[in-house]
Amino acid sequence: MEENDLLKKVSMLVAAAMLAGVCLIGQGMVKPYVSYASGGKIALTTAMVVNEGGNGDAGMLVDEQTAAGDPKNGAGGNPTTKWFPGWNSSSYPASAYIDLGQPYDITDIYLYDANGINNFIVEAGSPDVWTHLFTDELKQYNSWKAHPVSVQTRYIRVTMTGATANVAEIVLYGNPAGGAGDTIAPADIADLSAVPLTAGSVALSWTAPGDDGTSGTADAYDVRYSTSAITSANWTLALQAVGEPAPQAAGSAESFAVTGLLPNTTYYFAVKTKDEAGNESGLSNVVSASTASSPVSAKLSLAGATIIDMIGTGSASALFDEQSAAGDPRAGSGGSPATPWAPGYTSWFYPADAVIDLGVGHVITDIYLYDANNSGSFKVESWENGQWTELFTDNMGSYNAWKRHTVNTQTRYLRVTMITAGAIAKEMVVYGYALGTPIVPNPVPHVPTVTMDKLIGINAFVDDPLDKMQVAGTVREYHNWIWDAGGGPAYPDTDHKFNPSYAGGGWNFDAYYDTLNDAEIDVFPALKENVYWISNGAFHREGKPVFAGEDPEDPLSYAERGDYMYQFAARYGSTGVPASNLKLASGQQPLTGLGLIEYFENWNEQDKTWEGRSGYFKPFEYAAMASASYDGHMGALSGTHGLKNADPNAKMVMGGLAGIDLDYIRGIKLWSDLNRGGDVPFDVINVHTYARGSNGGISPEQFNLKGRLAELVDYRNRYMPGKEVWLSEFGYDTNPGSPQRAPAIGSFSAEEVQGQWLVRSFLEIAAAGVDRATMYMLRDVDGELATQYSSSGLVTKYGEWTPKTSWYYVYTLKNALSGMTFLGEQASGNANVKVYKFKNAAGGGAYVVWAPTSSQTTVNNYELTLQGRPGNATKIEMADGDTDGVSSALTISGGKVSVNVSERPIFIQVDSIQ
Repeated sequence: MEENDLLKKVSMLVAAAMLAGVCLIGQGMVKPYVSYASGGKIALTTAMVVNEGGNGDAGMLVDEQTAAGDPKNGAGGNPTTKWFPGWNSSSYPASAYIDLGQPYDITDIYLYDANGINNFIVEAGSPDVWTHLFTDELKQYNSWKAHPVSVQTRYIRVTMTGATANVAEIVLYGNPAGGAGDTIAPADIADLSAVPLTAGSVALSWTAPGDDGTSGTADAYDVRYSTSAITSANWTLALQAVGEPAPQAAGSAESFAVTGLLPNTTYYFAVKTKDEAGNESGLSNVVSASTASSPVSAKLSLAGATIIDMIGTGSASALFDEQSAAGDPRAGSGGSPATPWAPGYTSWFYPADAVIDLGVGHVITDIYLYDANNSGSFKVESWENGQWTELFTDNMGSYNAWKRHTVNTQTRYLRVTMITAGAIAKEMVVYGYALGTPIVPNPVPHVPTVTMDKLIGINAFVDDPLDKMQVAGTVREYHNWIWDAGGGPAYPDTDHKFNPSYAGGGWNFDAYYDTLNDAEIDVFPALKENVYWISNGAFHREGKPVFAGEDPEDPLSYAERGDYMYQFAARYGSTGVPASNLKLASGQQPLTGLGLIEYFENWNEQDKTWEGRSGYFKPFEYAAMASASYDGHMGALSGTHGLKNADPNAKMVMGGLAGIDLDYIRGIKLWSDLNRGGDVPFDVINVHTYARGSNGGISPEQFNLKGRLAELVDYRNRYMPGKEVWLSEFGYDTNPGSPQRAPAIGSFSAEEVQGQWLVRSFLEIAAAGVDRATMYMLRDVDGELATQYSSSGLVTKYGEWTPKTSWYYVYTLKNALSGMTFLGEQASGNANVKVYKFKNAAGGGAYVVWAPTSSQTTVNNYELTLQGRPGNATKIEMADGDTDGVSSALTISGGKVSVNVSERPIFIQVDSIQ
């Protein structure tokens, strides 16, 4: 139901109720409106909340009742957690109700407005019939909103009409309604079942009873176990389990694992249920289960473990690459491994850390380190109860010897830290046993998000000419934070300028983005670099935007960045925000919701080791900044922080990594698992790569560009389904002295080879399953310079703008495959011929044919088989000076056409393809 329809329905119900002079109470009963005596604050718990749609944690509406204080009497606190059903528009309206357990005379309802945006509806009644009390438009950011009411009811229902209708806490005031109160106990559980899990645990499951018999939501479970059969007579002698779940609504499926049991032992289990009035159910059915025999602690095979480096140099996998050579040190037969984990001798590399993901929970009993240097300190931690817990720190006082550390921990994750450069361990052996079997998710198929004309993109600047940028359907615009927020006061009083901006003599970004939209070019800004007012004494343009003393792994340290992302998205995204939320310099128009940008990139090459520790983000550090930038770290920052809080439809692009680094991406995913419940704080995975060999640039096929990207795409399909994958930098120089040069090959000039290899790169990128790609870049820095990337443009330097051969080739590629997506590779029957197929929505498409070599290979009179019974075929050949290529009709004979193949791709357009 749309928001307007919902409000219309609510208003009709209100009118009907007022005309009748009634309100709902209890289980659907009605009572005439009366004025009730002022009541006290009603005790609310998360167990009272029933989430109708199941999205998000609606219990957060009442989870901070102590922190909320007493707003009615002027002592309201500042709660921070918010119910957030997600960004999917289909999740709204989102409703939940509070079951008070008995009727109350409600006199006041207070809401803590956490965002200042959208409508929040409150109703009373029962789960089947609701009557509107009020609609709060939430226009008072971070403040309590008072709503006097006069209603007798057991249930209060709330509805978020959109993702930004954020309320951090609800406080109710009133008194229990007159009468005998609640005397009905929850029903007895009759379907309790037990299944052994491990040597120390058993899984229980049952169906939730109600608060009153089989209706409502109960208050608490009492789960007990014993090695003897449990009866009503010996119930109090049975041991109570720890950590029972809060009851869900009647009829819900409940599950709970009882842990801490002895191995190879039969246990009996039973449950009783209580309501908030203290009424208790009878004994459930009694079940039994036997725990498994205790596993034997043994040397773990770490073949399935994932090693995630947190520093961009060296490889912690060296700690586990000689497990056979390491032998069995606990049994006295340890070997002599040779390869150390060696991040290097640059001081800022330390402390160097890495995380070992064992794939499933393990009991760890012993850890052995092979000390290879008799120097420094080496720390090992485990992830327990939401934090890293130190297991030991080894002072590494031995030389080429095994060091034993007895531990007793249950964890899936270990973190190792080489505190100083000399703390060299050549191998690590772990003993224990697994508590389950690791599961590798099946890949989720990904549907291409754009057609080839939009996949083909360039890197460009605000001052590049439109006619040259039209070579591509997507523009990645380099955009420095300082251009918008560098000339005014510091956060939180930042003054932003967009039209004119602080840069370029007053660049007008409103006009720039509007011009690209009019030209049907998608633009996404790479919002990069630091600002002066986060300088820590010496401004570092590429430095992390955190002040000295702040924790770079804490999202709250990036409040300034979250504020900027909100302001940028508020202006250029598709959703308007209140003008009072805008932070603009004097003279700036208070524009919002311009609808000019959908994708916003957060930083650029955050893994740049060449910028030192200040410029290098560890994966956990970038994930923390991304969380603040995405949604204010799930609302922990205020509602004016984070791109999604400004525009729920906006999409955040991960800052492009300097290479295809799956370790780094795994690190971000791990941080998200540990800190965001698995919700990765961006919508697009973004990487850079440049095909280079030992003597300059190499072709995309020799570089295996498709294979490298396909590995990343497969990871996305398994672990981050729904995210897009982009390659936002790749390319070749034309200066013969550049280490990234496209070489002249035979009679092919460097400019000709650059054009061929860029076109072939775009084709391989599409075949790998990548959604968008932006080559580096539209213009040369200076074609006379041999510095890498200085001559990689499609046109010559600023002010000249002379198209190179590559500009015409890429333009032809875009035009020839417009409206099409990659269909598949067709076997050519010839190692020197590659055939890719592309298809449009009408069933037509194109074959792209080329020789994937770098030696001026040609294959004359190649017979290309056409699939799909086309009636006509047109060949398009790329040509210098022509943006559409040279077209010629082909004769179809026996379902085939004959073409001459070279290293310059040709396009065969057909009206039918399969």
